[in-house]
Amino acid sequence: MMHRRRFLAAALAFAALPGRAAFSVDGPARVRPGAAKGALLDVALAGGRLVAAGERGHVLLSDDRGKSWRQATEVPTRTTLTALHVADAMTLWAVGHGGVILRSTDAGDRWQVVDGKADGPDVLLAIRIEPDGRGLAVGGFGVALATRNGGKTWKAAPLLPGEVGEKHLNRIAVTPVGTWLIAAEGGHVLRSADRGDTWTAVKTPYAGSLWSLLPLADGTVLAGGMRGNVVRSRDDGKSWTQHAIAEAGSFTAMAELPDRRAVLVGVDGTLVTAAAGAESFAFRRLDDRATLTGVVPLSTRELLVSSMNGPRVVTMEG
Repeated sequence: MMHRRRFLAAALAFAALPGRAAFSVDGPARVRPGAAKGALLDVALAGGRLVAAGERGHVLLSDDRGKSWRQATEVPTRTTLTALHVADAMTLWAVGHGGVILRSTDAGDRWQVVDGKADGPDVLLAIRIEPDGRGLAVGGFGVALATRNGGKTWKAAPLLPGEVGEKHLNRIAVTPVGTWLIAAEGGHVLRSADRGDTWTAVKTPYAGSLWSLLPLADGTVLAGGMRGNVVRSRDDGKSWTQHAIAEAGSFTAMAELPDRRAVLVGVDGTLVTAAAGAESFAFRRLDDRATLTGVVPLSTRELLVSSMNGPRVVTMEG
C-alpha cells in the first residue's frame, strides 16, 4: 500500500533548482472508469463542491456531499497531483510531480498549467496563495517557489541556507495572526513572521518528519508526524510540545470540526479526534486500515476523506 512517502521517491534525483521552463505537454488526464477508486492524495471544499486530486492527473468532483463523483472535464497533465489549495469558491490550485502548478477558475472542472515541467525532477507537496497575491509552493528537498502576483508567475525562492534548507517541505499553513508555517522533515517547522520574506527553522521535540499542519481557531497549532506523533504549539509556532498517540499511524492530514474539535487522519486507517484546544486525543482505526490522505468535515459527525482507494464518507463515533 502506498502513502505520501512513496511520492517523494520521484524527487530523489533533485540536485538544484534550474531556471523555470515552459511546461512540457504530457497529455491530458484520461477519463477512467475506476478513477473514483484510485489513489487520491488530497481533498478540499470549494463552496459546496468537494474536489479531490491524485495519481495520473485525476481530479474528482462531487456536488452532493460525496455521494457521487465525476472526473474534471479538463486536466492538462497525467502527472501525480499531491495537494490542493482553495483560494475562493471558484479558484483552486493544485501542485504535483514535475513541479507542476495548475489553476482552475471554475471550481475545479477545467484546469490550466501555470508552471512546471512534465518530466521535471521537482515534487511539489503544498501550495498556498493569500488574498493579496502573495503565495508559496514547496516540496521535496527544500524546493520552494514564490509568487507576488496571485500565481501568474513563479520564481525559485530558497527559504533557508544549509542542510535545513534542503529538507522536505510538506505542508503550508497560516495562523490566525498571520504567521506562515511549514511542516518539514526532521521535526522542523519553518516559521515566517513577515509573510514569507524571511524564515527561521524551529526544532520541535519530535525528530521525525512532520507531514501535516493545522492552526486552530483558538490559536493552538498542531503538526502531525510519523507513528502517532503530534506536536502542539500555544505560542504561534515559536515553541512546541510532543504527544505520542498509542497505536496511531503516521498523520497525513488534519481539519478543525465545527465544534472546535480537531480530526487527524493517516496511514493504516488512523482516525484521531482531538478535544477542543487539543488537550486530549481519542484514537480509532478504520476496519479496512485504509491509508487516508486528506479530510474535509461535512458536519460534527461526518467526514469526507480521500484515500489510496478513492474518496469516502466516514461517520464519527461518540
